[in-house]
Formats: sequence, C-alpha cells, structure tokens
Amino acid sequence: MRADGLAMGRVWGLCAALALYGLWSAPAPPVPGMAEMLIGALLLAGVGVRPLTAATGQTLREPAVPHWQGLATVAFAWLLWAPLLRGVALGWEWAAILRDVVPLVFLFLPVLLVPVLRRVAGAAVPLLAAALALAGVLFALRWWQQAGWAFDAVGARAMAEGAAYLLNAPSVLFAAVALPMAALGLAARGGWWRWAAALVLLAAAALCLGALTAAVHRMALAAAVIGMLATLPWWWRRAPRAVLVAVVLAVLGVAVAGDAVAGAVALAAEKTRLVGANARLDEAAAVLEQVAGSLPALLFGEGWGAAFANPAVGGWRVGYTHTLLSYALLKGGLFGVLAVLVYLAGLAPAALALLRAQPPLAVSVLAPLALAVGGHTAYKYLDCGILLTVLVLSAERHMPIGRRMDLDGSDRV
Repeated sequence: MRADGLAMGRVWGLCAALALYGLWSAPAPPVPGMAEMLIGALLLAGVGVRPLTAATGQTLREPAVPHWQGLATVAFAWLLWAPLLRGVALGWEWAAILRDVVPLVFLFLPVLLVPVLRRVAGAAVPLLAAALALAGVLFALRWWQQAGWAFDAVGARAMAEGAAYLLNAPSVLFAAVALPMAALGLAARGGWWRWAAALVLLAAAALCLGALTAAVHRMALAAAVIGMLATLPWWWRRAPRAVLVAVVLAVLGVAVAGDAVAGAVALAAEKTRLVGANARLDEAAAVLEQVAGSLPALLFGEGWGAAFANPAVGGWRVGYTHTLLSYALLKGGLFGVLAVLVYLAGLAPAALALLRAQPPLAVSVLAPLALAVGGHTAYKYLDCGILLTVLVLSAERHMPIGRRMDLDGSDRV
C-alpha cells in the first residue's frame, strides 16, 4: 500500500507538471525559467533514480524486464552516450549539448516512468490523459489570447503560429481528438449531467480544433478527422444513440459554419500548393550530405550539440530537424537511426495491443505521436514522452496475462 501511495504521488506530480507546462511554459522554451525549473523538479520527483539505472543499463538486470523495456533501455543508453561523447570530442557548446540531451530524456520517458507507475496503471492512465488534455486546452487558449480571440478569422485567413509555437505541442492534437471521444463515452452512459459535461468537453475540443484550423495545421487536422472517423464503427456498436447525436451536431456545425469550413479547406489546399511538404525532403538531403562527408560522421553522426544549415528554415544553422529519423541521422549517424528504429519497433506491439483493446484512446495517442515523429520537432517535447508513457501503460493493462508478460506475447513467469 505504501508503494502504491508513493506511485500515486508521482502521478499527481506529473499531472501538476503538465498543468504548469500548458499554463506557463512552452513546447520548446528558448531559455529555461522558473516554470521550467518547477516542471523539471516535478519530473525528477516522478522518475526518481531511474535515469541513472537506465543510462547505465542496470535496469536490464531486473527480473522479468518486458521486451519493449529491454530494447528501449539499450537504445536509450546508446543514444545518450555515443552522441554525447562525439559532441564533446568535436567541441560543441555544452548549452547546445544539453538542449539535445534533455529532449532525449523526454523521448524515452516510458523507460523511466512505466516501471514506477505500472502497479497503479489503472489510475495513472486516466489521470495522465486528463492532464495531457488540460495542457493542450491551455496551450490553445494561450494561442487564442495571442491572436486576440479572433474566432471570425477561422477559414478567412491563415493566422500566425506565434513565437512560442504553442500549437505544435502534441497535447493540443491529443485534446482535439481525445475530448470528443470522452464526450461520446459520457453521453453513452446517459444522465443529464453527463450530457452537460460532454458539451463542455466538446467546447474545449473545439477551441483546439479551431486553433489548429486557424493556423492551417494541415497534418494535424487530417489526423484528427481521420482518427475520429475511424473510431465511429467501434462507437456505433456500443453507443448508437450518442453517435447519432454527435453526427447531427457535426452536420449542424458544418451547416452553420459552412463558409469557415470551406475557407479552411481552401487555405489548406493553397498552403499545400505553396509549400508542399515544407522542405522535409530537402532537409533530409542536407543532413545526409553533411554526415556523408566522413565515415565517423556517417556511422556516429555529428553528436549532441551539432548544428547544420537547414533548408526547411531558410538555411539558418539550427540544431534540429523536423523528423525524428533525420534528427537521429544528424546527431547519431546510422547507428543512431538504428537505435531509434529499435526503440520504435519495441513499442509497436504496445500500439497494436491498444488499438485492439481501446481504439478511441489508441487513436487519440497515436495521432499526435505520428505527427511528432514524422511531421515536426514535437518528438523533442515533454508531452510526446508522456503520450508514449500512456501508450505503454495502457497497453500493458490489456495484455491477456499479467504485467510479467512481454508485449510480444512471450511469457516470462
């Protein structure tokens, strides 16, 4: 019982960190301030000494380590030490190195958090999901405040991202998808107060979707629409009345805001015509050209702290790329890419397990994760790591044999 209480304290600390993140911080703050220090303290309290044991591989000696956790631990240790030593050897600035190492820890949060939260997963998953949705709504509200609450601009003109890029946070898309799912779940259970709560959740989701639409986030909007439509058959089998009400509300919304919807589609098409894939292929080609200059760079990358002239941002020298694999190639070379692929492959069974067991939650989590890994720099953000943690914690709960069973189906008892 005492261990469960400690684990729940960590969960509440993580929820507080996410609330601060959405209310006061930014997805990628340029300079750490008070908010970031508080968030960091809460994260350290949540993970305990796990970063040390994972970084040294000591967690592999624990009994019944799940398959995904073993692969992730090896990938984390390699990606931490090899690019770190390479970056130090090449003389990169320590501030730049730390700006790469901290996001690496975020990306591998499942390795650090799942083992300490596993025994309270039943409570941790809904609490962390609620905190993620809250962070997403707070980011959206802050963006609307910066935009002067110009709701009438949706579909009329493409609005600015803002200096902090608040809408790039994966939690915004998570809220846009998960909150309508939660609203359907409430409505399916009946009762006037549940229907009222469902309407509140839909309004919060509309703030997120409206912000993404106003800023013409094409991939996020497509992922949200496709994800919600994909779960309709699942919902229809369980709550046909709630689905009918949702469809009627959606049709009425489109009818009332028809001009805005048509304008949003036109703006997305025009953005696609003008910028296409936002130079992602050119960016990957520039990374490959840089590391191909020598065999050590090709195999081990330029190390944490490295920068390059990125064509996706006008040729400025920056330390990031917009896809995880090109980032891994720049910093860690071919071995770094291999480590990332091993990590993702280890998590794939968790994604499949959750899709079979809980499609609404799976879609809500996987949509922002797909964009974070392949669409922009969100793979470096805190909420990306929390989403991955929710994914694994949820999937482990739905495996047919207990938590000592590997996600690949092999029994370790």
